[in-house]
Amino acid sequence: MSNVLVHETSSVIAVKDSKPIEILTCRVADQWIGFRVQQVREVVKPQKRTVMPMAPHAVAGLINLRGRVMTELEVRRVIGEPDRHEDEPFHVAIIETMSGEDFGLIVDDVGEVIVLDEDLFEATPSSLNEVWRQVSDGVLKQEDRVLLLVNVDRFVALTIPNTSAPNTKEITVH
Repeated sequence: MSNVLVHETSSVIAVKDSKPIEILTCRVADQWIGFRVQQVREVVKPQKRTVMPMAPHAVAGLINLRGRVMTELEVRRVIGEPDRHEDEPFHVAIIETMSGEDFGLIVDDVGEVIVLDEDLFEATPSSLNEVWRQVSDGVLKQEDRVLLLVNVDRFVALTIPNTSAPNTKEITVH
């Protein structure tokens, strides 16, 4: 799909290729977020987890999903929301980072897969939660919600300090 832009002061016509992207929508607390579908392996129900002593607060534990052991991260804890009650349902989105490592991201609800033009996303507003601003690749204002496009690699790097991700700086603490 292409958009043609005509500039009145010039006879040059610029063609701008739009980039449709598929996004899995999820909800965490009151915020709707989206993950690029090419990074989503699957969405699963809660798995039996092994708690890791001395792990960062956002690490819920380790899960074994069909022989693959991966770290499960509680998205609510990362953004500073209170933990959900034990009886509240949740889902786990299995996400692959650019380095090929899989993580389970615990979300409150899963919406749908939507196809959008990447150019529709706007810059992340400064009024958004600080953590969301750090991991956002942009926001899309929809009729009834604001959808935040999450950069999974920055999210994981923010959560687990020693992981490497593009556009992050390593900090050595002495």
